[in-house]
Amino acid sequence: MRQRHADLYLALAEVLGEPPPWLARPGREWPLYTAAAALAPASAAAARALPALARVGAESPAARRNRYRSLFAGQGRPRFWLYESLYRSGQILGPETHMVGQLYEMAGLPITDGELPDHASLELAFLAYLARQPALDPGHASRWQRLERQFIVNHAGRWLPDLGRGLATSGDPVYAPIGRLLTGWIEEMTRRPQPEKRAPRLPQVRQTDCTLCGFCVQMCPTRALVIVEDEHETCLSLLVDRCSGCGRCTQHCETGALTLRSPEAFMGAARQPLRRSPRVPCRGCGQPTVSRAELDFVAGRLGRPRWLEYCLSCRARLLEKDNELSYGVSAL
Repeated sequence: MRQRHADLYLALAEVLGEPPPWLARPGREWPLYTAAAALAPASAAAARALPALARVGAESPAARRNRYRSLFAGQGRPRFWLYESLYRSGQILGPETHMVGQLYEMAGLPITDGELPDHASLELAFLAYLARQPALDPGHASRWQRLERQFIVNHAGRWLPDLGRGLATSGDPVYAPIGRLLTGWIEEMTRRPQPEKRAPRLPQVRQTDCTLCGFCVQMCPTRALVIVEDEHETCLSLLVDRCSGCGRCTQHCETGALTLRSPEAFMGAARQPLRRSPRVPCRGCGQPTVSRAELDFVAGRLGRPRWLEYCLSCRARLLEKDNELSYGVSAL
């Protein structure tokens, strides 16, 4: 059944991208019709869509492309926008664009140059990818199902039904039945019971190995890891509610200090400190510099040069003074 879901998502993705060659054929010969027919016994939305899809006649590829352009492209403002950000926030490259891109990366799909990630065809293709994963990765099937559900509820379900309703009333004999299927299917998926939620495993830090380099903070797709620094110490913390348990931080930790563990240890704590280290005072002016953890890590790589425990300003003066002394000795 999940593969049939994927087939329908993918066929919808294709018709909302540049028209595929098969769209020129009669509706009964479309992969979209085949996918909807396979789901019709269990899906009211798919069953309702079949008669209208079957009535779509054949047309030349050029005519199909003209229909697409008249609805979604052309000069000025198109009849229908195909970007979530424009539907929800009224601007291209809005916050939805970046959130969707981060979710693709979290699922292991790198963002490449090309179409913006919140285009309708890409969001539907992403749903097709998610629907296939439980069969390919059965050990994490519930995680993939939750991610699909979350993406529908938080993104696709918030605008694709509106797009579909617009197409359904467009008067276009090809895209109107496609729009009705899009609306019915996404709304049906939105109403489905949520898969049983299992709390994600959360990162913990092996204190002796964490250098507080901050690379894990940069790699975290949900911004669950943060580094906070005051006059006295540097602290790596976990914002528990933001963590999805994706494990990217553990994959990119150079020293292997981060691992995942059961969430019970974090119960009741919204912000969990993972690693603290005092800041080292500058030997010249006494102002705080980097954390002791960072300094010890660098010292392990470089040794302990005299300038290491100085701030940038004092270090510059120290090196300048050393250069003057060296120049004086060589002149003698």
